Amino acid sequence: MTPCAGRPLGKGTRITFLFLAFAALLCIPLTWNSIQSLHLTIPAHLTHSSSALTNNNITYPRQARNILSPETSREYIDRLNEIRHVAFSPDFKFMQTRNLENVDLLLQYLARVEAGERLPPPRVVLSSWHFLPTCYQESSNGEVQWMRPILELMREQDVFIIYASFPDKTFHKDFKLLGSDLITHTWMDDEHLIWCFQDRQSCMQSEQNPDGVPLWKMFAFTFWGSLPKSGKWLPPPTSDTSWSFNPLGREWNLVPYQMPEGHFYIGYHYERCQALQYVPFAQRPDRIVILAKKSEYFYNSPLLPGPSNFYNRLKNVTGYDIISNAKVEEGHPIPDSLISAGLLLQSEYDVQLANTKALLGIGKPQISPTPYASLCRGVPVIIPYRSDTGCPARPGPSEYCGFYEDVHQHGPAAAIGEPYIYTVDVAGPVQDIIDTIERAVNTRIEPFEPAEMTKDSLRQRLSDYFDIDWEMYGKAKGFDTKELELPPWLIEWSRRNPDPTLD
Repeated sequence: MTPCAGRPLGKGTRITFLFLAFAALLCIPLTWNSIQSLHLTIPAHLTHSSSALTNNNITYPRQARNILSPETSREYIDRLNEIRHVAFSPDFKFMQTRNLENVDLLLQYLARVEAGERLPPPRVVLSSWHFLPTCYQESSNGEVQWMRPILELMREQDVFIIYASFPDKTFHKDFKLLGSDLITHTWMDDEHLIWCFQDRQSCMQSEQNPDGVPLWKMFAFTFWGSLPKSGKWLPPPTSDTSWSFNPLGREWNLVPYQMPEGHFYIGYHYERCQALQYVPFAQRPDRIVILAKKSEYFYNSPLLPGPSNFYNRLKNVTGYDIISNAKVEEGHPIPDSLISAGLLLQSEYDVQLANTKALLGIGKPQISPTPYASLCRGVPVIIPYRSDTGCPARPGPSEYCGFYEDVHQHGPAAAIGEPYIYTVDVAGPVQDIIDTIERAVNTRIEPFEPAEMTKDSLRQRLSDYFDIDWEMYGKAKGFDTKELELPPWLIEWSRRNPDPTLD
């Protein structure tokens, strides 16, 4: 039964359908903008489900539902088999094996179409993101913890990803071998995207390079987003926040947190939450774990909470052991009042964290996933910030200050608030910091996972991303009618950091 079976059409719906039919008869082209501009009554469930998607306050057009033909499927199969011996060979040799595994999954998908299944065209991502290979190795860095669950969900949703390194031009070669009709999205490092954008001879699609990457397929996969004050990109010394290192706009930046001004919020799911059983509060030893992987953080963090005797005071007030897992570096000894447990394996760190009363941040590392690992084990987190910068304790998703390490350690986590996340103002009295920490370690919480970080939420945002008609959205932004140029400071950055593939 169709969704409208047994229900008479409303007046507004009849007018809409009549207009669309009339337009079809007259061969009137209907663009996304023209449909959006119609002042017609369209039922909310139809506009939501069939025409538009929203992410981080930006509305995008949804792709039409197409079916892949057996003939096209056979063309793709022949192409993949033909290039198998010359493609998919990045500088990381073990990634060739991973690539071929994904190519074989893609071939199986295409074979199902040849066998008669009605399936949509495959979603195929070519990625030069340099953290992708480490997702298949023993690694606990934040980028990997972000990416691993995404890879799992991509496989679940029949999305196929192939890694191609950029500096040796494997990316350029593989894109052309696979073809723009088969590659639906590219995920690049931010530097790679800028270099590709400037390389109209061998990377970006242009009159000189018709087989290159179309603008609307160029996405930056970036843990850090486009921060206006980032010194990396040599931005102008003004308060202007309208620029993005990505000349296509912030919508083409895929990020782990809800960042301001239209960044595309993929987000992530902290997959190790289920690795251990919850340890009841009363069974945990009286200790606080410091969030810091390097001992230098105790000396160069702009948000170090308090003077050099801070940890002595904290230990004396709480009576707790204070544990450091920082790697001890030359010239940066662990403060005397801390117990140095050293770097641990991820599984060992999980056990230690589950048997802790609180996790204390000291400013670095910035926007780490570890606070979420702590919350999902029922361990509260204390995060420092500086009120004298004008940044609030719990910045909202429209405020950049929660992403600057000299202002706030973790704005997105801080937004959760007490009793899960406590914030301490390092510009205020040290005693206030001590009091907040003492309140945190004496407050019992249950394991907690923010709603936006559940696997189902990540699954939905990922599905939405691949359902967007990015070509139509790019045309609405004028990609096909205007020349996009880098701002002067990015041109200067490129001069200082030239694309190695152009040597």
